[in-house]
Amino acid sequence: MATVTRLLTIVEVAASGTPADAVDDGDEGMGPDGAKPGLAPTTAGHFPDELHEMSFSALHLAVLDDGRRLTLLDDRGWGVTGLNRTAGVPMAMSADVVEADARTGVGPDEADDAHSQDEVDLHHWVNLASILARQGVRVDAATLSRLPHDVELSDRVQGRLTWT
Repeated sequence: MATVTRLLTIVEVAASGTPADAVDDGDEGMGPDGAKPGLAPTTAGHFPDELHEMSFSALHLAVLDDGRRLTLLDDRGWGVTGLNRTAGVPMAMSADVVEADARTGVGPDEADDAHSQDEVDLHHWVNLASILARQGVRVDAATLSRLPHDVELSDRVQGRLTWT
């Protein structure tokens, strides 16, 4: 039986204001069965302006020792708006910030008034273990929580960032 060796989040961004522009003809950043991260509108509810806003999406995967990648979460995304509104000057955002946001976006969530952080964390990892069990991979929540979590930024994301 295959075992999970690491978690992987692939981050994609829209290059312009329409969802169709996010589809890449290559298979870079693709998940299992050709799945790709979708687009998320910005917090203002629209798709991004090329220079000052970016809409990211995250595809969260479990990587198995046999090389397969199984989807854990494919519904996560966030938008950011840059402060620089000078024409022709893109917003500044570092890879470190996008990677941290991606890890936050795929969870676990923050505690609320009704649940402790330990309870929220446990629920998150049990849910991911359940998703894997439905795909034929048995792993316990505690093991999943200790696995390395890599973040890969698509070429499109990397091309839009200010490296710091």
